[in-house]
Amino acid sequence: MTTLAAHIGDLGQTTALPDPGAIADGEARFVVEHFALTANNVTYAVHGEDFAYWRFFPAPEGHGIVPVWGFARVTESKADGISVGDRFFGYWPMAAQAVLTPVAVSAHGFTDGVAHRAGLPPFYNRYNPASPDWGDEALQCLFRPLYATSFLIDCMVATRPVDTLVLSSASSKTALGVAQAAKGRQRVVGLTSAANRDFCLATGCYDQVLSYDEIAQVEGGAIAFVDMAGHGGVRRDVHTLLGDRLKESHVVGDTHWQAPNVAELPGPAPQLFFAPTVAQGRVAEWGPAGFEQRLGAAWVSFAATLSWLRVERVTGDAAVAQAWAALVAGRIDPAAGIIASL
Repeated sequence: MTTLAAHIGDLGQTTALPDPGAIADGEARFVVEHFALTANNVTYAVHGEDFAYWRFFPAPEGHGIVPVWGFARVTESKADGISVGDRFFGYWPMAAQAVLTPVAVSAHGFTDGVAHRAGLPPFYNRYNPASPDWGDEALQCLFRPLYATSFLIDCMVATRPVDTLVLSSASSKTALGVAQAAKGRQRVVGLTSAANRDFCLATGCYDQVLSYDEIAQVEGGAIAFVDMAGHGGVRRDVHTLLGDRLKESHVVGDTHWQAPNVAELPGPAPQLFFAPTVAQGRVAEWGPAGFEQRLGAAWVSFAATLSWLRVERVTGDAAVAQAWAALVAGRIDPAAGIIASL
């Protein structure tokens, strides 16, 4: 059993770290049973410093432990209300084991109360009991946090006075969730690489799919751009080629993180979309139960469209490290959903 830490200067490279030692009073040890590896995890690593993702699971100097979403089981507990055998869904290190400090324990889960996570977004610090409500556990690992982001993006763009949404990195799971929710309400155009164009079309989520060299062909009189790619050149082309028709620009992810961003852009200033902040606003507006009801209904609708998904499982240090390196390099088939175990 081990923990994989990414090299901050070369994210595709990893180092194996030893598992945590003995637990103290108030702590519990979890075996991380399985977790997803998606482009979302690459975004966590790219923004490990500026968005404080490296703070969740501290690592030695020059390294960062990538947070992942998945399921874990309690194997040892000195925390009140947490029993051996309990299983939880949440935000874990890319590791075989994790030690947390459960507080605010209830039938609905717990919060990790360890000091170094104080002040970090509550969305990431909360752990929920394993439940079949979201369906198959592989789908939950792959989509549960991503679809929450898709849902929140859709909630935002649904209120905008635009007739067309343009989504970059259209093959990403988050973009597909937005597209499926918005289609029929607004025209949805996906931008992707030529290699992924047929895949995006086959999902049925888009009204139109264009390659990155076809941006000038985007139709629509009032357009919102939702940038999942984080590619400076793509963002520049969208802002330049769509001209006055581009009314809004939102930055969500960094699937093309290696490409430099462009500081000066024509048209609307890009606005950073940070899901935890938006989620807190929606919960305040709808209440926790109202938020969960709306999110659950939207998820059921999206889950019914996932016939294109192929779950692929990787197990062990070497295989997981290799899958992570391929993901960082952008070499993952968009139809594949990677479920990993260390």
